[in-house]
Amino acid sequence: MSTSNSIETTEAAPPRVAPNLTLSSRGLLLLLLTVCLVPLSGLTLYAMVFGRAAEHTLPVAITLDRRFVETRDGTGAALTEVVVVESIADFDITNVTLNLNGQYFLYQDAPLKARATLVLPQQIFATKSNQQFTPGRYPIADVTVTGKLPSGARGVTETPFPTPE
Repeated sequence: MSTSNSIETTEAAPPRVAPNLTLSSRGLLLLLLTVCLVPLSGLTLYAMVFGRAAEHTLPVAITLDRRFVETRDGTGAALTEVVVVESIADFDITNVTLNLNGQYFLYQDAPLKARATLVLPQQIFATKSNQQFTPGRYPIADVTVTGKLPSGARGVTETPFPTPE
């Protein structure tokens, strides 16, 4: 019987590894340019085809005034600061949205009827976080009214107001 102290080494084959994909700096640059330029060119094309929303003016007149407005409980009327929107169109304007200084908003559910006047107390305007506008605290620099025209386009009228200095 022969005893041999031989050590057998069995080398297992290394595990098969998929090739690593690498991105060169040039490839990364081209990818980033593509990701940025494709949406930008799409929006540019959309703007060229459909035009800016401000190109379609909404036929309304906007004024700031003080008028008597019925109180919430309906017991009387109080003199308050208001935004007056007068339709000078021969058609109803739907999806009417108003904003003061680009920050305080109001969405009008009912359409603005042809040749109708809408009187809105300034304190009913609110920010997106539901903070109410306080008349007199900040001057109103501009009022923007948007609405849907009969053609389906969105009409915009922005009226600037001089601010006291």
